[in-house]
Order: sequence, then C-alpha cells, then structure tokens
Amino acid sequence: MATSRKLTLPKKSSLKPKKAGDKIRTENLSVPSSPVFMILAGEHSGDLLGAEVLKELKKHDPDLTFFGIGGPRMLEEGFESIEDMEELSVIGFTAVLFKYKFLKALMDRLVEEAVARSCTHAILVDYPGFNLRLAARLKELGIKVIFYVSPQLWAWNFGRIYKIKETINLMLVLFPFEKKIYDDYGVRSVFVGHPIAQRIKEKIRKEAPIPVDEKQLAHLQTITLMPGSRSGEIHRILDTLLRSAALIHGEAEAEKKHVRFLIPNINLKEEEFIQTKIKETEGSNPGIKIEYLFDRSLRCIEASDIVLVTSGTATLEVVYFEKPMVILYKVSLLSYFISALLIRTPFIGLVNILSGRETVKELIQAECTPEETLRETMAILKNKKYRNQMIEEIRSVKESLGEEHSSKNASRAILQFLKEKPVSTP
Repeated sequence: MATSRKLTLPKKSSLKPKKAGDKIRTENLSVPSSPVFMILAGEHSGDLLGAEVLKELKKHDPDLTFFGIGGPRMLEEGFESIEDMEELSVIGFTAVLFKYKFLKALMDRLVEEAVARSCTHAILVDYPGFNLRLAARLKELGIKVIFYVSPQLWAWNFGRIYKIKETINLMLVLFPFEKKIYDDYGVRSVFVGHPIAQRIKEKIRKEAPIPVDEKQLAHLQTITLMPGSRSGEIHRILDTLLRSAALIHGEAEAEKKHVRFLIPNINLKEEEFIQTKIKETEGSNPGIKIEYLFDRSLRCIEASDIVLVTSGTATLEVVYFEKPMVILYKVSLLSYFISALLIRTPFIGLVNILSGRETVKELIQAECTPEETLRETMAILKNKKYRNQMIEEIRSVKESLGEEHSSKNASRAILQFLKEKPVSTP
C-alpha cells in the first residue's frame, strides 16, 4: 500500500516567461547592503549540497537572502524556490529537447527574478547543461557567479572550460585533480573536498537500522536495488532492476538460499509508481521478498551484500560502505549515440573514473539487461576472490575521497570571496 505523504511544492513565480527577442530590463538593478543570492540546484544530489551550504552560510550571516530553485532539503532550510525542482529533472540529450521551451522560459524567469530582487551573487550547484547557460546570462548583469561541483570536463566536452573561464568567478571543486585542471587554464578555483563522508556520518544517525531476522542471517543474502533519484532514470531502470531481482531470486531458490531485496527511494513523486511495480513483481514471482524504504538508502547499503545501482552520486555512497556493486545505465538511443561521440573517458561510473580502471562492472545501454545483471551478481556472490579484489579497490577509492567537511569549506570560500573588493578597471 502506498504511503501517504504531503508534498509541499514551491509557489510559482508571478513573472511571465519572456518572448524570443525580448530583453531583460537592468537599469533599475540596485545594489543591496547585504548580498542577495540566487541558488539553483537541478537534481537531488545538488539539493543536498545546496542545503548544506545554505545552513553553513546562515550560521555566519543570518541576514543573507536566498532564492532560486531547490528541492526538499533546501526548502527545509527556509529556502524560497520559485519552481518545483523535479520539473528540471531530465536525462539525456533528447529529453532536454522535449523540455527546451520550458527550460528556456524558466531561465528567462530566473534572470528577471535576479533583476527584480537586486541579486548580487549566484551559487549554481552542478546541473551544468542549464547552469552554465544561466551563468552567462547572470554575468551579463554584473552578478558574481560561483559554481559548486565542476562539470566533468575530464570525462567529456573539455571545450567548456573556455566558457567557464569567461562566465564563472569562482569554481568550487570536489576532487584535487580538478583544481589542477583549472589552475592550468587560469580559472579561479578552490578544492573543498567531497561531501560524501561527512554527509553520510551526519545522515545515517537519523536513519533507523534495517532489522534482520537473526535465525535467517547465516543463510540470507541482502541485495539493494537503487534505481536513482530522478523520475526519468527511475522509469528507465526500475523494470530492469526488478526483473533482475526475479532472476536472482529464482537462482537462489534453486540452490535453497534466501535473498532479501531492498529498494530505497527519496523521490516522493515516484513513491506510488515504485510500490506498484514492486507489487507486480511480487505477484508474478511467488516467494520473492522486496522491501520498500523511503529515505533509508544509507542503511540499505550498509545492510547489503551487494548493491545494484544506477550510475550517479549514489555509487560513491556505496563506495563509502565498501560494498561490491554493479552499475546500470540506460538513456534514449539518440542520447547514447551523441554522448558516445563526446565522452573522453572509457567509464561512466565515478568509482571507475577515480580508480582509473573497471573496478566494478558497468552495464550500459544494450548490456543493461536482467540477464547480464544476474550474471555479474552471481559472479560477485559466488567468486570470493573476485569479490574481495573488488572490495579492496573500492576501499582505495574511498581513501582518495578523504574526510573533508566540504560544505564548511565551500561556505568559507564563498564568504572569503564576498569580502574581497572588486578590482577597478581603467
């Protein structure tokens, strides 16, 4: 049965989208005594980062003003979001084309809000396809632009670094090697560290442990299925994960073993969809046990023997717990072919990019099938040497991430940037 939860959406802006060719009026743009920040996060991982930085900045200066677009975590910090963040949730090049008119109108509306509110600074969190274009618009207004989480230049479309140099005043990066790239090209940047370790330590205390039947523990294997946080990826990957679970369950039953499946979710809009799909899978596969847990992803990973995870930030959460994993990734066929032309790295999973080799198996596009997922899952569960080697390499990746409190480092870098007087030009 679907759990009833109240979803509070941000109020829509009263500003109307501008028509093509219309100009934004800037002559009345005044400079307030206290900085006014626009913050934009386009997905759940950015919402977490934005919320953490908001919290830290408000500790130092409660008079700071914030508005823009954020998700539930930013709203909890009192953030004013002018649009539902889920409306920005698009995956792949073709999905962007379908939402082009909406995204263009939204960008115009954000620029008008910046003018109307006398915005002085922008903190654009990840979401580079949209945010880099927004940065150029805001820079034209004289607004200082801070970008938090570097676009993956080292993975694809390195040429964006020239646009970044023109439009971004300060880049906050998560990995040391990214700072070196920006230093080489004369882009001001600060290495703030990756937030994963600190975030997990703080959040897991709020999540109750996953209960386990001690009588079954010796014969039980737990597998967590993580279909992602964005609506598009959930609808694209969930069926593959559930069909994989059915195959794994069938093989385990044949060997008289027990498998427990966990599905965590943080996307409130997709809760009913996910629970309906689970019920369908359980109905057609007698004996399978799939547990749905809202906002309990860390405890699910912690309790797992293996994690089947959609490519993204969640892979680093799995790294933190040093769990074996299989990475799944699927987009539209056109998006896949376009990205294949642009990508500069042989891997898409962050764990593999950071290790420099295929530490964990990536099942991409045509390989992203229940049969391939079953094959790799069984290899991990049955081959102890293979499993231990994977864990050892994952542990090395975890050590490279460090224990930095990135949100504090990021807020310090932002506050230092605020204190600096602009350099006058002749």
